[in-house]
This record gives sequence, structure tokens and C-alpha cells, in this order.
Amino acid sequence: MMNLVELYDSLLIPDEDSNKVFNAIPITDFPNFRVAIDIDGNPVLLLAVSNRLKGMAIKNFRLKYLQLQQNVECKISENDKQSFQTFTVVTFTSEDRQLREYFLRVAESFIKTLNYKPSQEEVIETINKFVEVFRSLSDPPTNTIHGLWSELFVIDISSDPKTLLNYWHNNPEEKFDFNAGVEKIEVKSNSSFERVHTFSSEQLNPPLGTQVLIVSLFMRPHSNGQSIQHLVESITNKIQHDIDLIVKLNNIIFKTLGDSLEQSIKIKFDYNIAKESLRYYKHQDIVKIEEIHIPNEVTEVRYKSDLTEVIPLQVYSLKGNGDLFKSI
Repeated sequence: MMNLVELYDSLLIPDEDSNKVFNAIPITDFPNFRVAIDIDGNPVLLLAVSNRLKGMAIKNFRLKYLQLQQNVECKISENDKQSFQTFTVVTFTSEDRQLREYFLRVAESFIKTLNYKPSQEEVIETINKFVEVFRSLSDPPTNTIHGLWSELFVIDISSDPKTLLNYWHNNPEEKFDFNAGVEKIEVKSNSSFERVHTFSSEQLNPPLGTQVLIVSLFMRPHSNGQSIQHLVESITNKIQHDIDLIVKLNNIIFKTLGDSLEQSIKIKFDYNIAKESLRYYKHQDIVKIEEIHIPNEVTEVRYKSDLTEVIPLQVYSLKGNGDLFKSI
């Protein structure tokens, strides 16, 4: 099986001092790709693409931690044999080990979406989607690691991760975490082990005919827990490497964490505590400020509500509902 981290770890830094010299190893079943290492120890993807397809070019660019150059004449060493070949070169430039692993895991998930000996068009389209994911790394974060981890946990533990991913918010700042129209899910987490959560008025006063499911769980950092990267790998396997959902999954993660990704992916949370504390509630059962009591001139009302005495729902009671609730 493909494991880009292991392949990368098997490579030695080139002896020759040039930014166009790489030690490389082919990726089994994907002859277009090689994983490589440069003189700075950076992980590199080498992509063999000819120029026969018009209108399908990959543009050169340089982002934070990621750069792409096409039509680079490279000297590569493979199995103790040296050769000169032309590649599109994708280099990940962070020195952080965990970020390097994350780059390789994301690359691996994208490559796995390709068929054996894919067309040039398929390869270029996949590479373009792959690099697009990394554009958010210079942006400020739009949410906390706690919020993102808890949403990924709910996706991972669900009976149908594909459906949940389809309804997951594209923008981390949207009112609801999962939105299927008349069915919505809002995930709340607490690290103080109290069933007290902050709600916006809109979350507990949805439009008539709409049902909001509140998912509540506890979180505790743990050195042997699960990181964002662990959850992403688990979810990616469960959705059988669906390219569109993989793009969405990684885009939201990068957009949510932005330039805090380097610190955030190192944080691990106790999976068992989250699982054991998981509870589901109807929005109607939670104490709230009724909209009638909120003046029209007052907006963005937020408040804390205690769910300790609220009777939770049983998961089986959700199975007769629509696609979103049935996927829990």
C-alpha cells in the first residue's frame, strides 16, 4: 500500500548542492508521480506531465510552505541510478515534521483518487485541486481547534460520513455546522466537563418547520489522543477517497485553521471521552430567550444555556428522519 511518509523517510538528502537535484522513489501504481527529497530535506512531489494538452497548464506559484514549478529539468537519483528528466515540482517548504507529514498525507489522499495510469487531464486537475487546498495557510483562523475537532469527530463517528460531509458548512462562520434545509445540526463542545454551551439566538430559534439537532460533547487534551490529522485519515478512508469530498474536507480544515495549522495539528484530544460524553438534544428542549423578547434593534444575541437537566434523545429515534439526521 502507498504510504508517502514511509517513502519520504526512506530517502537521503542529496549530496549535490543544487535546488534541481533530488533523491526520488516511484510511487507504486502511479507512474506519473515520484516522492522525493531536496537538498534542504523538504518533501517533494515530482509529476511527469508532457505539454501535449493545450489549455490544461499548471501555473507556477509560491505560497506559504508550498511552491510549484513546471517543466523543471531535474537530476534525480533512483535506485542508485542517476538521470535527467523534466518534471512539475511541488515542494513543501516547512521544516516542521508534523506539517510535513500532513502535506504527505494530503498528497496521498489526492493521488489515491486517480485511476491507474490516469490521463494528463485527470492528473493536472487533481494537482490543481491539491494545491488550491494550501492557499489558506497565510490567512488568520476563522474558528478554534476545539470547534473543528469536535465537528470532525462527529463526522468520523457517524454512520454515514459522506452525507455529513455533503451538508458540512463551506464557511466555518455559518450559523449551523451542518445544514440540510429543514434539518440542521449544531455541534457544541466543552472542556470544563459542564453541559453548558453558548448559542446564538438563531440556533435555538430556527424558522418554523425546521428542526435543529444539538450535539454536545466534552473534550480533554491528551498526549495519546487523536489529532486533526488522525481524524482526517480515518474519514478519508471511510469515504473511499471521494475526490470532491476530500477537497471539501481539506479546504474547510485549512480555511478554519489558517496560519494556526502548524500549532493546531499537534494538539490531540481524548477520543474516548468525546465518545462517552456524546449527547443529542432537540432545540425545542433547551432553555432559550424567545425571539419575541428580543427587540428588532438588537442583533447577534448570544447566551449560555445549561443542558444538564435536559433529557437527551436516543440515536435510534433519529433514523426515521431525513438524510442528515439518519446519517448520525
